[in-house]
Amino acid sequence: MTRRERRRLAISLGISMAIAIMLSMATANGLFPTIQNIITDRYFQKWSDPDVKDTASRVVIVAMDDKSIDALGRFGNWPRRYYAQVVDKLREGHARVIALDVGFLTPEADDPIVADSFKQFIAVDPDELRRAGVPLQRHSVVSPVVGTPDLTARPHEIPSYPARLDPQPIYRDPAVTTIFGHVDVIPDSDGVIRHTPPIIRAGPEGNLYPSLALATTMAYTNSTQFGFSQTADGDLLALNRRVPIPLDDASMMIISYVGPPSHPRDPSSQTFTVVSFIDVMQGQVDPATFRDKAVFLGALDASGIADDYTVPTSEGIGKMSGVEIHANAFATMLSARFFADQQPAMTIGLIWILCIVTALTVFRLSILASAVVALLVGIGYYEGTQLYISYVYDPAGVAIPNIVYPEAALVITFIWVTIYRVVFEQAEVRATRGAMGKYLSPAILTEVLRDPDKLRLGGEKREMTALFTDIRGFTSISEKLDPEALVKLLNEYLTEMTDIVHKWEGVLDKYMGDAIMAWWGAPTDQPDHPYRACMTALEMRKELSVLHEGWAQTGVPKLEMGIGVNTGPMVYGNTGSKERFDFTVLGDAVNLASRLEGVNKEYGSNVIISQSTWDRVADRDLVVRFLDMIEVKGKTEPVGIYELIGVKDQVSEMYFDLIEAWDEAMALYRAREFGLAEQAFQRVLEIAATDGPATVYVQRCAELRVNPPEPEWDGVFVMTHK
Repeated sequence: MTRRERRRLAISLGISMAIAIMLSMATANGLFPTIQNIITDRYFQKWSDPDVKDTASRVVIVAMDDKSIDALGRFGNWPRRYYAQVVDKLREGHARVIALDVGFLTPEADDPIVADSFKQFIAVDPDELRRAGVPLQRHSVVSPVVGTPDLTARPHEIPSYPARLDPQPIYRDPAVTTIFGHVDVIPDSDGVIRHTPPIIRAGPEGNLYPSLALATTMAYTNSTQFGFSQTADGDLLALNRRVPIPLDDASMMIISYVGPPSHPRDPSSQTFTVVSFIDVMQGQVDPATFRDKAVFLGALDASGIADDYTVPTSEGIGKMSGVEIHANAFATMLSARFFADQQPAMTIGLIWILCIVTALTVFRLSILASAVVALLVGIGYYEGTQLYISYVYDPAGVAIPNIVYPEAALVITFIWVTIYRVVFEQAEVRATRGAMGKYLSPAILTEVLRDPDKLRLGGEKREMTALFTDIRGFTSISEKLDPEALVKLLNEYLTEMTDIVHKWEGVLDKYMGDAIMAWWGAPTDQPDHPYRACMTALEMRKELSVLHEGWAQTGVPKLEMGIGVNTGPMVYGNTGSKERFDFTVLGDAVNLASRLEGVNKEYGSNVIISQSTWDRVADRDLVVRFLDMIEVKGKTEPVGIYELIGVKDQVSEMYFDLIEAWDEAMALYRAREFGLAEQAFQRVLEIAATDGPATVYVQRCAELRVNPPEPEWDGVFVMTHK
């Protein structure tokens, strides 16, 4: 990993960690609960559990509804013997528990009649149950108590009410009421009933009372004890020491709603079996409907009765009556299908994971790809939580995954890390592109932009190939042209030559008047850099011929160019001061390439490559001929040099004949047969009369024939000028 990548990674992770810290603090302080509650509501709108559905089938709601009001008048005017008649019908139907969501708080004349019906229901004859084939279970009546307002709530403490409303004394007889249950509901801050307090303290003496749902569950299961047991995750309510109920830090239980609000006039929309109070009283309901059931009696679908509330499953349907809320809480407890809020530690862990993973994704991938990944992760997390809630069972309560903070961690981290990349990194890219775009090919520039640290002050040593070019006699030509024409000619020439360098993904180092310096092999890895340099040299020669056609019309004489190419160890990088530096290559191998460009003048050639370059392109389809072993000025180590002629399938047959004759002549020359070598080089000139290297060797052989070299002569030609 480069220094730039490490810095980018550090900043990206720093941003993600800052976001994770802020969201962790928000989680610990319970901020933004409404959004999470709304998402939790979506769970229950889709959620369906067979165990809870089965438990719901054990519930019947006797609804004091509009139908009953139309027949019997307003609730407050009903004689209480009506309730006695309904209780009698429930006893005949062998209901197991009657849970009253209506309180007999004031004395009335019919109270003894109602109390007697309760007694008969509780004291049912076991033989009668056997004859009816009903399980031998205790029958119970659950009567309500009401905690008055001014609720005070403290973390991990039971909700407490300063006062309490009780049924009339006649109903407090154990033979009349088996157990009492409070009917208080506590909405969340947005007015939705999602929780219920299984136990409250009510009255000045602070007595404990189970909720109507818990009392009904105890009666239905013949349980007699309830209390609290402390766990590491919070308080668990122990029901008869066998059914733990998970509570939050406000001692509230999440209600696992079975379905949407029910309507007695539409059986297809009923979550629970709902029958009208008047129908039961008049014997119009099949007694088997109540067989072994928990029967809740209360106001439902009754106009003018303010006992209905918004619940998670209310969307598009309407409010749910208080009695049905108690029935849902009972189904939750009886099925033991509990939910609990996700522990803050788990949420914080998810926040950190998603923040860091998102930062790493944006760091590693493109913005578009990371956006796709982030979207898929966000959708996957949400859908995964849906599946988790639907299929995972935990008797201690399935934790409802927090959606708000983890999804916020993903989105916010993505946005801010992306902003960092776009704003800060793009500024760096623009600066780099402006500085490097003038001498790097687009392909190389793209690679360098991925790691601008390659442009730092300093160097790196590696094997590379350097190329130098120069126009022959340009000084004399420039003297004949006016400045404007000269600049135009030079710009046209340099533009075309530079395009060729960039085509082969070379680095344009500099212009030196009409001379060009370029190199390959850095800053990106190019294993074939010698071949790229050779092809650049050949295409430069070809393009110069094309330029000649246009220049000839303006009177510019034909120009020739010399090119030198060498491969070897070089140091590339930025040299200079911190304020001003040059991206270039240095080393003896670079100097040799420059010398080889000048050697073309000595041999009358156009493109000379070194032995080291030829060794690396010998397996390519290039045509060369060995020129000589030379010592350039300032060096003592001889270097083999070759003239680069062209690509095999583009070279005429004449050149192959020339090379064959050349090789024969060169063999005689190096064998010190200078007379025969002179004749052989003359045969080369017969093939190509203007061949520069052959002309040079004819003259050299004539001189050596007259003045033979020393016996230790090794054939190395020593250059006396650059």
